[in-house]
Amino acid sequence: MSTGNIRIGLIGLGTVCEYVHYPGFSRIPGVEIAGLCEVDEGLLARRQAQWGIAAGFTDVDGFLAAVRPDAVAVAVPNVYHHGIVLSAVRAGCHVLCEKPIGMTVAETVDMYESARDAGVRHMTAFTYRFVPGMRYLKHLVDEGRLGEIRHARFQRLQDWGEHSVGWRQYRRMAATGELGDMGIHRIDFAENLLGPIKSVCASLKQIVPRDRTANGSSCEPQDVEDWVAWIAEFESGSTGVFEMGKLTKGRGPGGDHDICELNGSKGSAAYQLHTPYAILTGSRKEKYRRRSVPKSFLTLPGSPRDPKDGDPLQTFRFDQAWEFVSAIRERRDCVPSFHHGMRAQVVAEAILEAAASRRWVDVPD
Repeated sequence: MSTGNIRIGLIGLGTVCEYVHYPGFSRIPGVEIAGLCEVDEGLLARRQAQWGIAAGFTDVDGFLAAVRPDAVAVAVPNVYHHGIVLSAVRAGCHVLCEKPIGMTVAETVDMYESARDAGVRHMTAFTYRFVPGMRYLKHLVDEGRLGEIRHARFQRLQDWGEHSVGWRQYRRMAATGELGDMGIHRIDFAENLLGPIKSVCASLKQIVPRDRTANGSSCEPQDVEDWVAWIAEFESGSTGVFEMGKLTKGRGPGGDHDICELNGSKGSAAYQLHTPYAILTGSRKEKYRRRSVPKSFLTLPGSPRDPKDGDPLQTFRFDQAWEFVSAIRERRDCVPSFHHGMRAQVVAEAILEAAASRRWVDVPD
């Protein structure tokens, strides 16, 4: 692999950038974080001082023209993804974009085709693909260790309380609620494990108004769902059951719950986010036992991340930056790409249609 210097620009400097993008890129030899872009002038100034980066802009076009980065990571509210990504592509930048990459299927198609036709690398930030336990589970499926996968269940249960969650609770900013926030991750890694989803039936609910901030001030009520569930039939014949919620206490040690469990003709296995370096496995008629993830699955090949350093619930996310940089250096497609982001949006819109019509809906190719 070439270790040539790559100049990265960070667009959107909130929590995701602070805990995922900045630490991920800053660990990679030969990567320079060349500039920052953020509409909040106060946040921009704090990040410049915190990270020691001189080039700071509040305007994307000015940032791209002045800094001329090789690549950008986009972590802004969903409504702005499409326009920013197209501007970056026109400037010749490789692009890593947070999920969901677009507000609609049409936006995601435009983003994918524009990046593809421009010959730039494009990546969707589906971070859960990089959990060591998930990577090992994928290996077991691909090797046929579990046999034919017959059933699967996917849950992401969290209790965020009933106060406002900011821009994520407004359709004009986010397009959807829990479906686009946590559900779309599970659409992606479910298809990565089991192949294309053929049809879905679904239900979603807005349970509380979220018309108060955490400090008690009034705010505009939410207009998106904070709970969603669906059943999926895969082209392979597997059936999957999915549930996501932000008012749903889980059974993990932190009060949340994130599991992907597969039942196959030879055995079963389960990934749990709170044990990212281990999975549960069990043959037919045997109880589950804990199995450590082999060392070769703890990081991506060549990643500078030390799996023994830091919080394993966070640090696996840094391998996303490594995959992006590696794809640029090797002149190959990123995995997952905008194509995967586009595909997940197709399934998500089928889920919305199924919930609205209260019937099974076929997922378009």
